[in-house]
Amino acid sequence: MARKTPAETRVRGVPGMSVTFRTTAADDFPAIWQLYADVCEQAPRDAYQVPWALDVYPDERDIRGHLDAGEYVVGEADGRIVCAMALTPHDDHDFAGVPWHVDAAFDEVSVIHLLCVHPSARGQGLGAALTNEAIRRSRQQGKKALRLDVVHDNLVASRIYRSCGFVFVGSTEAFYEDSGHIVFDMYELAL
Repeated sequence: MARKTPAETRVRGVPGMSVTFRTTAADDFPAIWQLYADVCEQAPRDAYQVPWALDVYPDERDIRGHLDAGEYVVGEADGRIVCAMALTPHDDHDFAGVPWHVDAAFDEVSVIHLLCVHPSARGQGLGAALTNEAIRRSRQQGKKALRLDVVHDNLVASRIYRSCGFVFVGSTEAFYEDSGHIVFDMYELAL
């Protein structure tokens, strides 16, 4: 029996595949966890410069929290999850002090977290398609802005976000005990 979801979008125009975006359910955890495991395993060998380590970042608690809140969106092709992101319906407390261009209250903002594309599906426009799905959903919810951070050296992701209309608003540095100092570039899209 097919799972019914409140928001599904079929995307054509991604070369070589038809992708369906949907909001996830808690029982999607194993497939989403495997997606992140594959991305983290590939990370040291790819051009994306993402310092992710499975169960450090991303960790199970964060993923399950976003799943339980109904904030995960995945892209499926041929019955397999090929990309994912958490799309929160509010701003992020960690973004306090960033010089955002759009003046918006906490609940007038959506934020993209943990966006990834399976290594075998990269180079086919899925990152941009998933970002555009976040834009569509945020507009549908009446948000004023969509925000995100990206690791400074992740030039591929930065190009994708800029191509989708996001504007660079500055960089910020954070320290994490398990990964040290990381510089993030902050992006915003006025909706």
